[in-house]
Amino acid sequence: MRAKRAVVVGVVGAVLAGVVVGVVARLLMRVVRVAAGGDGDFTWSGSLFIPLIYAAAMIPGGIVAALTLRWWRWLAVGAGSVFLMFPAIGVASEEIGDTTGLSAGRRVALVVTSLAVFATIAVVAVATVKVVDRLGRETALLGPAVP
Repeated sequence: MRAKRAVVVGVVGAVLAGVVVGVVARLLMRVVRVAAGGDGDFTWSGSLFIPLIYAAAMIPGGIVAALTLRWWRWLAVGAGSVFLMFPAIGVASEEIGDTTGLSAGRRVALVVTSLAVFATIAVVAVATVKVVDRLGRETALLGPAVP
């Protein structure tokens, strides 16, 4: 029963963290697009897909984080973050496009906002573990390693 609860806590924690951080990432992606000289329009598909992929990428790590308190749970959520790097690079190259002719101020804004989008990939891993711990730290089957 405890293992089932851990899986539920892991999935719920990953989905909560993934959706919240995914929405922030989506908003930042729009700022990147505007900084690159594009329009600021939102598409429904992108607005739904980004939080969904953030959440889905964190589910395995969220489950591991709910099952153990040991250091290697960070490897599981980290693997989800590494996975997120690939679509993020693809979206970035599509959103930014050609930057010739941009002013220095726009280039700085583009770099800063692009870094902020990539920072959300690390933040979602930390947020997933924190939310899982908040929801059910007692579900862990493996406690911290004893020195």
